[in-house]
Amino acid sequence: MPRWDQSSPRTRPRTSARSARLAREGRAGRAGRSPDGPSRLRARAAHALVTAGTAVFVVACDGTASSGDAAGPAAEPTITVRVRGLTVEAEVADSDAERSEGLMFRTHLPPGRGMIFDFGGETTSGFYMYRTVLPLSIMFVRDGRVVGVREMTPCPGDDPSACPVYYPDGVYTHAVEAPAHTFAGVVVGDPVAMGSD
Repeated sequence: MPRWDQSSPRTRPRTSARSARLAREGRAGRAGRSPDGPSRLRARAAHALVTAGTAVFVVACDGTASSGDAAGPAAEPTITVRVRGLTVEAEVADSDAERSEGLMFRTHLPPGRGMIFDFGGETTSGFYMYRTVLPLSIMFVRDGRVVGVREMTPCPGDDPSACPVYYPDGVYTHAVEAPAHTFAGVVVGDPVAMGSD
């Protein structure tokens, strides 16, 4: 998953001495956001436990699970992304907070599901997989065309600066993440259709 720059907290600029120093000191949050102190991290962990506990309680009481339980929140807005005969129903990450969290901590992402990152403008920033447990395929898009595709593997450990960064082949405005190998047959220049169905 990406690191910090002013335009998007899910991006990792090619040079950032401050981000690298904060990461080495263990003070940078996911995607290089401004440093999270220990109390902020404890609060986020507690929130995650409460959310997970609530989901288990609701499923246990109801006896059924919604389709969003495994892949993420069911009420999230989605966009349909189509490329080379593939269709991905993608959750929209268009705010700094949503782009920063991305697909981190997800333990399941069904085929045909993913997340689209809307940067609201052009960028060349890379992505990294810190705190992301599933291998992912990422497609970078600009002007309705593919500008790059990468396969990303989870980055174990607690040091975000040790994670490889996956850069696009050029300037892009959107990035689409989906389960590993989803975009394996997609090539630069392929047309991409994005919209709600």
